[in-house]
Amino acid sequence: MLWALLLLPLLGWLYWRLVYQGRADGFVLYPNLAPLARLAEPLWKRHLSAGLYGLALLLALLALARPQAVLPVPDSLATVIVTIDISLSMRAQDIEPDRITAAKKEAQNFVRALPDGIKVGLVSFAGYATLEVAPTTDHERVVEQIELLQMARRTAIGDGLLESLRAIPVGADGKPLGPSTVVLLSDGRNNTGTDPLDAAAFAKEMGVTVHTIGLGRRGDPNAPPSGSEWGWGGYWMQFDEETLRAIAEATGGQYFAAESAEALRQAYRSLSRVVGWRPQRTEVSGLFGLAAGVFLAGSLLLAQWRRRVV
Repeated sequence: MLWALLLLPLLGWLYWRLVYQGRADGFVLYPNLAPLARLAEPLWKRHLSAGLYGLALLLALLALARPQAVLPVPDSLATVIVTIDISLSMRAQDIEPDRITAAKKEAQNFVRALPDGIKVGLVSFAGYATLEVAPTTDHERVVEQIELLQMARRTAIGDGLLESLRAIPVGADGKPLGPSTVVLLSDGRNNTGTDPLDAAAFAKEMGVTVHTIGLGRRGDPNAPPSGSEWGWGGYWMQFDEETLRAIAEATGGQYFAAESAEALRQAYRSLSRVVGWRPQRTEVSGLFGLAAGVFLAGSLLLAQWRRRVV
């Protein structure tokens, strides 16, 4: 069908020949007056209708060739675990209105944006990790449980990641039953439990992708405590960017540094466009046909509107 596109240059040549050799003046009652009727009109306006018609023909021929494109579609086999740090440092107000409120709000928006049908779970961690909601297709249940999270002491990033991995459904070979992702948010440094990099190695072995988000303002971990800057007095409130980045890189995920509520929002939005979706080759001839119809209708309407009798 693409060979039919070769007819378009021929049609263009015929149109030019009819217009510029005067053969298109037969519809005018007095042909000699036709040039005067078009003197004040810009050249592009005279040929806009024909151009739209030609574009409609082009798109129609492309539609007949049944074009395909790779588009993201919801993956019903996917599992996503939302993992949130609930250590006491999440009370800090360097992120408006405070870290925990911003983290809850954007995590809820992230869950709502995920495709229907995929399984979503929720894990929280402070000094220990808790599976708040096992992977479920009831996304609203996860949203509600995020709102109920309460803070606790210490930060066990490694344990939080391990608990997230345990929540993912696996087969007899220990591998996930479908594409699995962990989205882990932390505002601090691991100070108890499993080494986060050991947990990351386990995630890599399982084939689970881990995306990480560091929440809070960056700072120098070797600097003396500054209560006036952080509101809590201590460098321990600064998230461990090096470790979070290493976890993401080891598992093929993305790392985001969220130093403001807007940056956190953008991080979750970016992830919502890739998590829970899979690329699929799909025929898009319908889109080309629809566009062809729109341009054809525009051409005919414009021609009718510009019709004159001299």
